[in-house]
Amino acid sequence: MEGQLCANLEISVEKPPEASPPSFIALLKVYRELLVSRIRNTQCLIDNLIKNDYFSTEDAEIVIQFPTQADKVRKILDLVQSKGEEVSEYFIHVLQKVTDAYYELQPWLDEIGYKPSENICSKPVVNTDPVSRYCQKLRYELGRDSKFVMSYAQREEMLLEEIYSDNIMELVSFTNESLGKVCQLEALFDDAVGLINEDGETIYVFGDAGIGKSILLQKIQSLWARKELEIGAKFFFRFRCRMFSCFKEDEAICLKDLLFKYNCYPDQDPAEVFHHILQFPHTVLFTFDGFDEIYSNFDLSSVPEMCSPNEPIHPLVLLVSLLRGKLLKGSKKILTARTGTEIQRNIIRKKVLLRGFSSNNLKEYTATFFKDEGQRTLVLNQLEANPNLCSLCSVPLFCWIIFKCYEHFHSVFDSHELPDCSVTLTDVFLLMIEVHLNRSLKTSLLKNNTRSQAEMFKSRKETLLALGKMAYKGMENSFFIFEQEEVSSVNISEADLQLGFLRTVKGYSGCDNQCTYEFLHLTLQSFFTALFLVMEEKVGAKELLQFFNECSSTETAQPTCLRIPWLKKQLAGKDPFRNKEHFHFTNLFLCGLLSRSKQKLFRHLVLPAVTKRKRKTLITYLGESMKSHLKGVTRSRLPNYNQVQVQPNFVWMLRCLYETQSEKVGKLAAKRMHANYIKLTYCNAYSADCSAISFVVHHFQKRLALDLDNNNINDYGVKQLLPCFSKLAVIRLSVNQVTDHGVKILYEELSKYQIVTFLGLYNNQITDVGAKYVAKLIEECSSLEYVKIGANKITSEGGKCLAQAIQKSKTMFEIGMWGNQVGDEGAKAFAEALRNHPTLTNVRLTKNELDDEAAMSFAEMLKVNKKLVHLWLIQNQITAKGVKYLSEALKENTAIKEVCLNGNLISQEEAKAFENEERIICF
Repeated sequence: MEGQLCANLEISVEKPPEASPPSFIALLKVYRELLVSRIRNTQCLIDNLIKNDYFSTEDAEIVIQFPTQADKVRKILDLVQSKGEEVSEYFIHVLQKVTDAYYELQPWLDEIGYKPSENICSKPVVNTDPVSRYCQKLRYELGRDSKFVMSYAQREEMLLEEIYSDNIMELVSFTNESLGKVCQLEALFDDAVGLINEDGETIYVFGDAGIGKSILLQKIQSLWARKELEIGAKFFFRFRCRMFSCFKEDEAICLKDLLFKYNCYPDQDPAEVFHHILQFPHTVLFTFDGFDEIYSNFDLSSVPEMCSPNEPIHPLVLLVSLLRGKLLKGSKKILTARTGTEIQRNIIRKKVLLRGFSSNNLKEYTATFFKDEGQRTLVLNQLEANPNLCSLCSVPLFCWIIFKCYEHFHSVFDSHELPDCSVTLTDVFLLMIEVHLNRSLKTSLLKNNTRSQAEMFKSRKETLLALGKMAYKGMENSFFIFEQEEVSSVNISEADLQLGFLRTVKGYSGCDNQCTYEFLHLTLQSFFTALFLVMEEKVGAKELLQFFNECSSTETAQPTCLRIPWLKKQLAGKDPFRNKEHFHFTNLFLCGLLSRSKQKLFRHLVLPAVTKRKRKTLITYLGESMKSHLKGVTRSRLPNYNQVQVQPNFVWMLRCLYETQSEKVGKLAAKRMHANYIKLTYCNAYSADCSAISFVVHHFQKRLALDLDNNNINDYGVKQLLPCFSKLAVIRLSVNQVTDHGVKILYEELSKYQIVTFLGLYNNQITDVGAKYVAKLIEECSSLEYVKIGANKITSEGGKCLAQAIQKSKTMFEIGMWGNQVGDEGAKAFAEALRNHPTLTNVRLTKNELDDEAAMSFAEMLKVNKKLVHLWLIQNQITAKGVKYLSEALKENTAIKEVCLNGNLISQEEAKAFENEERIICF
């Protein structure tokens, strides 16, 4: 009917040029009921009609008297039509200009082809629509909130734009296999890359504590507020998940209040704004930060699967329903959590792993942080000289702390030195605490102050103990938010609050009327908890080790957040949001604080006998724990090797051992391995963990194999492994962000010892420069038999260098070059290298841009070579012509077992011609 009316109108509207203009009064009469049913906002129309003197105040009062929205629209139409053609056209003009308010009429306006006259175009239209005004208010509020970042070094704010630096963001599959990098934030919302579940609605961003999840969300919020994030989102609602823990078990709230109360409230007509959000959920973007930080006793299994957007219910149910798409289906959502928090697959649309700073990211961040070029150069030189510190700086939070400490000591004591030698995470946090405490003192303008960490800690012993006590109480229950009463109960004074270890946060639920606090970062609460365990003399063995017991669960898998609670498969009393990383950090700091190197610091804080007793308890526990852990790991017998496959928790154990800095502990751990092949794949190890790995591995007396595939080692980690290379016969570093610089280190070290037999560098960031270093290693190291260097960025130049090196080697058994770009030139070089090679049996050149010319080169080689067993030329551009060359060559070669050509330019019909040669595999 509507379409027919439009068609009829077009006959009357589209007159010849000399005809009179169309009647807008008639237009309003014909479409009267359509307009009545679709105009939901009358105030914007009235405001503009009054502003242009088309309506009087009396006209507006007449309209307002009508009880229903439909009746108000009818009266406006009556008045507009009675005032003539100009007013009627202006009425339609307002509908066209204020798209937010009259979105349902935009197709109709397009259909009738309305174009305003010159006179009407000169009339102003002001958008007083409550939805538009709310969007403007939301952008203003979120822009203001995201402008500054609270420094982790003390109570000071820094401009986000001045300190934000990109880090490595990687799209991954459900099994955490790489699907490519995220170069622009808009790519997070682009389904063309990284989509793993089209039915999911949540972009799941995960990474270790301090890796930059929260600041990434703040950056996205800032871009949206400035209209620089083009993803079609009109509304942005952000939530910190830990705040949901503040809601009591019996509290209920409706979705409208959850959105408006904890973001910002519409100044006009909140019902209309909420209705718009319900109508257009695809225009809404949510961010939920720190899903693993929710700790609640609320029983999710007691609520229905579906819930109404209008009925009050527990806030956690609203959160779960939003994530699962049961509320506001189609809205965009970003959820962050720490590594190890497993999220139900059916809600995930994309998975994004934050890996921290690359070497280039770190240089960019250093340049942003240190504006003075001389100071910046000094810092970069010191970092380059200390790979241990560099590795810690790959985690943005730890980098920020280290830089702030350097900046402070440079300004106060005129000290230019960053910490040297082996720096532990405990050392870094002790420095931060010292900076906080030091800033509370008045200092001389002449910088003649003397620095004493021990004296500083001694002078603020009661403050440290009070903060530690509160941190400990929270850690026991996994609470990260503290009310004023809890702060007062441990005698934290206003002066203590001014030190900046705590910050105030907006309260949720019953916390609204008083200040609530949190530590600046979760890791800082873990540190203060460990500090309390060391300083409080009454802490016995049970309390000292309680967080180790929290982490030594016998479960084979991490608890899964967002299990379907309505299926009642949850274990009784099990927390569906649980993650143990804060306990791990507490244990790590405990090991560092009880190390012998910290004896001098704690001499004036706790009796030496108490410290000695606690250290003995801890060391004994670590020894027994290592023994117990290694009993339960998977072991395998391989030729020449006893392999042990460890779990991610083992990396935390190594971190704790490293923090002790006890050679005795390191030797004991190495002894109890009872293996010479250590497999640490998919353990979420990052570069700084290589210090911990080296700390244990360098104690091995015999040669061993170390498999670190699929972690986040990068070049800094390679440098941290220097103490190990004299022992390593097998080194696997595939999928680890290693660049040419890391390969150079490997060449320099491995060529010294001449014992490496296997080098795995698959899927890194190695170019022809790195390939040349690998070629030199192949040429110089007679022990090397296997090289895996596929899925890198090696072209024909690097390919030729590798081929020439292989030609000179008399020991190479296998070369894996899958997924590079060596092309025909590189293939020719490999064919030449293989002609008379005495040992090489396996060559993989899959996906290397090879065509028939390359096939011809390999065919000529096969006529001569009698050692090659497997030749993989899969997924190239070889046609039936190239296959024919290879098939003919096989008549003269009985040694080779297969030539794999799957995925080349050969049809099934063409492949039939080679059916008699079974060694040619086309499909």
